[in-house]
Amino acid sequence: MFQMEKRTTITDIAKRAGVSIGTVHCALSGKPGVSEETRRRISDLAKQMDYRPNAVAASLKRRTIRIAAAFPGPTEESRYYYTFIWQGLRDSIRSRSDYNVSLVEVPFYMGPNSQGNELSALLETEQIDGLITTGYTDLRGMTAFQGFAQKGVPVVLVGDDIPKSGRLFCVQPDYQIIGRTIAELITRQIPPEGGILVSAGDVMVPSHYLTLQGFDAYLLENGCKNPVYKVHESGNQQMTYEHLLRELTVRDDLCGCWSVNARNSVLLGRALVESGRAGKLAAVGSDLFAENVAFLRDGVFSNLLYKNPYAQAYTAAKHLTEYLIKGERPTQDVICMGSEVIFKSSLPMYDNGLYRQLR
Repeated sequence: MFQMEKRTTITDIAKRAGVSIGTVHCALSGKPGVSEETRRRISDLAKQMDYRPNAVAASLKRRTIRIAAAFPGPTEESRYYYTFIWQGLRDSIRSRSDYNVSLVEVPFYMGPNSQGNELSALLETEQIDGLITTGYTDLRGMTAFQGFAQKGVPVVLVGDDIPKSGRLFCVQPDYQIIGRTIAELITRQIPPEGGILVSAGDVMVPSHYLTLQGFDAYLLENGCKNPVYKVHESGNQQMTYEHLLRELTVRDDLCGCWSVNARNSVLLGRALVESGRAGKLAAVGSDLFAENVAFLRDGVFSNLLYKNPYAQAYTAAKHLTEYLIKGERPTQDVICMGSEVIFKSSLPMYDNGLYRQLR
């Protein structure tokens, strides 16, 4: 006859640890009143005993935990990257259906103080338990960060970090390694004197300038003499496109090119096609979405550097949920997600949905 496996309870852990049931409850739920040493000992013991809390029953006794997410809305040029950020957040929250957690979506749109305005309004009007947003922000956004910290609301950053902002932790790729990877990838394909065009993004965005730092460091450390021509964002997509097109048209020494971010990859790909230099340069695009996939298949880009925004967002929401429910903080202050170089020959893996793997 089938017998149900006996489930480890808080009472079992209390008996083994020689403490009260209340102490175990406080230790495992992240509540105050327990020393860090006792909390760690009870947590380790719970893992050894394969303790699995009855989250469904517990959630019925708790109010809904509300996690707000503030990112650019996935429209226009923001859709190339942030569509996957939003999907990762929603899927992560849905995967924790055993807990009473809801996602409060706060999309904002490109413009002066847009993020700061939304965060300030959120701070004043909404009761939330945690916030996930991007670290690239304006002065008003920084003020809102401080306001959330004063209220005891943990803030988690995705994609761009502000280490001294009071945030709980950050999830992002290692941008300097990404820059180094692109430098090695391109310089191995072009002559030592070949020029490299860089769609360099916004000098104020950490993910952009850190990637450039890694790229420049690789060239310097390896004695590369390639001329590098950087085109920074002008604040106007059409002007940035025209600048890229002009560089591709007038600089005969160009042998390679790349973009630090997703939306400028589209501009770079279009400029390569219009200038007649598609397929003639070692070109690396940023991230994986329909337009970039088409450029890779058609030979406009030779590679894509994939930063997996889906996994970044999924991981951030997962760890914040664990922190709010169990008091479990990630062991890393910055959780670095892996990045991948994609070739035309490896595209079928990603067509099958493997681009959502959580690495």
